[in-house]
Amino acid sequence: MPDAPSTGEQTAGERPTDAVVLATGAGGDRSVVAGPPAREAVELSHALFERSPVAVVLAGYPNEPAVNAELGRAAAAAVGLHVPLLVLEPGPAGLAPVLDELHRLGADTVLGYGDAAADWTGITATRDLLAGPLSPEAFSADLGLTVREQVVPAADLVTAVSALTADDLAVVAIAGSGGGPSEASEDDAASVAPSAAPSAQSGGTDPATGPTTEADAGTGAATDGGTDEAAEGPHDLASLATLDELPAFTAPEGSAAALVLATAASSPTSIATARAAGAQVEVLPTGDPRATAAAVSAVHRNVGAPVYGIGADFGSTEDFAAHAAVAATGVELPGGGQTVFPGRRMVALYGHPSGPYLGALGEQDVDATMARVKDLAAEYQPFSDEPVVPALDLIATVASADPGPDGDYSSETPVEVLEPWVDAAEKAGVYVVLDFQSGRTDFLSQVRRYEELLARPSVGLALDPEWRLMPGQLPLQQIGTVDAAEINASSAWLADLTRDRNLPQKLFMVHQFRLDMIGDRAALDTSRSELAVTLHADGHGTPGQKLDTWAALQGSMPAGVWPSWKNFYDEDQPMLGPEETYALVDPKPWLVTYQ
Repeated sequence: MPDAPSTGEQTAGERPTDAVVLATGAGGDRSVVAGPPAREAVELSHALFERSPVAVVLAGYPNEPAVNAELGRAAAAAVGLHVPLLVLEPGPAGLAPVLDELHRLGADTVLGYGDAAADWTGITATRDLLAGPLSPEAFSADLGLTVREQVVPAADLVTAVSALTADDLAVVAIAGSGGGPSEASEDDAASVAPSAAPSAQSGGTDPATGPTTEADAGTGAATDGGTDEAAEGPHDLASLATLDELPAFTAPEGSAAALVLATAASSPTSIATARAAGAQVEVLPTGDPRATAAAVSAVHRNVGAPVYGIGADFGSTEDFAAHAAVAATGVELPGGGQTVFPGRRMVALYGHPSGPYLGALGEQDVDATMARVKDLAAEYQPFSDEPVVPALDLIATVASADPGPDGDYSSETPVEVLEPWVDAAEKAGVYVVLDFQSGRTDFLSQVRRYEELLARPSVGLALDPEWRLMPGQLPLQQIGTVDAAEINASSAWLADLTRDRNLPQKLFMVHQFRLDMIGDRAALDTSRSELAVTLHADGHGTPGQKLDTWAALQGSMPAGVWPSWKNFYDEDQPMLGPEETYALVDPKPWLVTYQ
């Protein structure tokens, strides 16, 4: 049995050429590593490893069943040995990037897994090949590693690989795929790893890959198990191996100072390389480092380290870097995380601090309002899988029957009047949406006046087209309208403010109870990841009338919109309760306001 990797204490100038050396990444690096598994594997190896005398290479496409069976073994070997895992894709173009990375690493030895028909001769032309062990006994004998088997659903594969450590090493197999180390026969293990110790296991077809076919083996012989040919499947590398034991080498000192973010769709081979380097791995429900409290906390803790997103779910490097910069602040929204939906639902009181005539928010003082909206949100929680967060729909400008000094028929509430409410909401864990009734002026002209409040992390923006008047129109004499272009001007300004100040995602709400209130509604811009856009059905009436309006609004809803709903204490006939609101309103509203 070869010597297990040691962890000697050398200074940088004394490190031998047989030592694994981790890369020192730039602390400000925020990058997406995405593409075919082979390219991802090379990019992450380059990011995390400066040198490695040994590398694990998996030949084949990792999504093929036969290769999936090998993937768990290759990942366990890489993590246990603290070396990179590279992917050798089929075809002439697959070899060059692997050879380039092996050369950069200074890798003289390759531990091979996967398709024996791959271009292994291209690798062994300049370096040695050791066939990867299959069984737990062979892992122990050949690599000095203790492994256990772990079978998981396909959706949990990345999470399972992300949990691997050299001290708790598992060969992860997908449930139903026929993989797992205990299923590899000792004849198979011995044919791949001649130095493996004898075992009581009997020979036979390797259930990790199933009966080998001519296409699998690349040898021209079809087999049905129980014979020597059964071992000539995708992992029969013994005949190509130039070594029968792993040369001794020195494991890396410490762990990679990097954070790797993944989703269930990320490549498990890349995640294995990250764990081999000792990098912290966080598996997220979506490709957004702002999405969960755990992700925000991880980025915040690693603010001085490189952060990598693995896979296409993380979008462009530009967007990922912006989202990671927000996560690095550690500032979270009420309910946790930094994205508004789908991580929570909201229940809000609507109104103005001046009194009850504009809504339920003004029926009590600040402290009583906070207590009331918290109780109201709690009534919804039994009927929601997501946390239900209390909120205020706080009117900032009120449409007026008088033109006022500026002639816009809208009364702008001074910031100092609203500020105590925003302060109290922040302290109480209540989200705030500033609501605008702009009269005869455009929304953005008014919104800009409240930049000081909108720059708060848990303050969003609402526009009410009902009160957006054209020249010659007066409040309460007609229903106002606004074009999508004017709405988009406000949303773009808010998105820019959010990005420039590294703020959590903001709720951007537009009220609507008639289709003609918003001109060219299909042109609403929902593309900015800094905003969660919701169209708010704020009409009153009987449940049947309101549900008909809801259905009409949903029928032509622009993509990327989170629908929301309003209940009226006095005008609804009758008002729906929390259970009815969530059960009858379909789709279930993400925000419910009360007036």
